[in-house]
Amino acid sequence: MTYKKYVNFELFDDKSTIDVRFEGEEVILVKQKKWTPKELEEQVAKLSYSGENLPKDLAVEKARLPPFALSFYKFIFFKSRLPDETELWNYYLKQHFTPAEGGCVQVNIRGSVKTFADSSIKARMLRSYPSLVRDFHFYVLCLRSDQFEEVRYSLHRDYFDGIDLCVVYAGVEFQVSILLNSQRAQMYKSQKYKRHEESPKNEVIMLFDLNRFSQEKGKIKLFSEMHVQELVEVLKTRVAT
Repeated sequence: MTYKKYVNFELFDDKSTIDVRFEGEEVILVKQKKWTPKELEEQVAKLSYSGENLPKDLAVEKARLPPFALSFYKFIFFKSRLPDETELWNYYLKQHFTPAEGGCVQVNIRGSVKTFADSSIKARMLRSYPSLVRDFHFYVLCLRSDQFEEVRYSLHRDYFDGIDLCVVYAGVEFQVSILLNSQRAQMYKSQKYKRHEESPKNEVIMLFDLNRFSQEKGKIKLFSEMHVQELVEVLKTRVAT
């Protein structure tokens, strides 16, 4: 039996759990959380951020570390709120690393144990932190915008396929990738589309400019409703062609 959507469901006494399911080798915990942009913006306004101008360790930058997003979204799932940078670092460290001497930690990468300076790993995580916060907030913006029939996020599709959002607009499902507008992002978009004779109708790569329409919430800039509208205008064109 496969369960798609829960209709007229009752919550358990914790007021968030919908179901716990075991299906073959899968264990699925289904929870309810009604996110709003305002709720997240209030949390972001209180966040500190210390990731600016930190040095880069080339070995750490090139390493295939466990994804920061995995710890970020697991924290959100279980805590129903955004982690601050210290909480995310401690959660990430505990899940994936073991302590080593000299301010280092060890991690298993593809069957090989690697040792890195924990400060270098933390610096890399901190550089990713604003993007994680910004992307989740944008998901909630889209969800609450009433512009789409459906809005979905999948960590698996994000990490392995580079798809930040799946949205259904005018009856058509689109896979959306969101990048900050930069020369590197423009090259990525150009190279990806060159692999096709024409841009796939259901794949959209948005290059958002944070200097236009962004929301200043504490030390982390967020996308705004105007960025949602930019996406809508692109989808209108795709549907019409």
